[in-house]
Amino acid sequence: MRPKSIGIVGGAGPLAGAFLLERILSLSNKVYGCYKDSDFPKIFLISFPFSEMLNSNKNTIKLRNELKTCLNQLRTNGADVLAIACNTLHVYLEEADEIDNLIHIPRLLAKEIPSSETPLVLCTSTSMQFRLHKRFFPCNYPDLSTQGQVDEMIDQILRGTDRAIILEKLQKLIETQKEKTIILGCTELSLFATSLSFPHKLIIDPLEIVAHKLLEKSFFEERVTPFC
Repeated sequence: MRPKSIGIVGGAGPLAGAFLLERILSLSNKVYGCYKDSDFPKIFLISFPFSEMLNSNKNTIKLRNELKTCLNQLRTNGADVLAIACNTLHVYLEEADEIDNLIHIPRLLAKEIPSSETPLVLCTSTSMQFRLHKRFFPCNYPDLSTQGQVDEMIDQILRGTDRAIILEKLQKLIETQKEKTIILGCTELSLFATSLSFPHKLIIDPLEIVAHKLLEKSFFEERVTPFC
């Protein structure tokens, strides 16, 4: 049986969506043995130019409508399993869109955290403001000064600042945190996950977990045929 088709909502920011696509293709090869073109799942990627969501000028209604439009377009085009390559966009999900074929990043993360740990979530101020991750599992957010540094790094990533500069800042910031488990709660930070190494800390990259889950659902979960 062919793997189920995958739909990705990207564009927030664009590189995060492209990175998730790359991870899916790489894991398809390394984990699922795909190498011929016909082996891989069909993948739809919408890199949508979302309205501003990282400052005080955000328009909640407009963002919800943009996200709904993307999800509906992917489903209309035949995507069987979907994911949003952005933590912050989950703030704008409507309940009607949180159905089984959508992989919900914060819900998925709740299953990946060691029971003995209360992780620190490095995310956008918008995610922190809406307590996005705290809705689904106990966690800490940075103090205001540290959060300012995180927001600055995210902005620099989006602007295309030299990766070496950002990586150095991110490593130093993580080193100074007391928590042993750190969640890269913004997909822009996920772009640096493979370059981070801390002997005494657990770094959780949601985008990597999502890539694995998408393929698990694509290759192993049976399609449900609706009753006529």
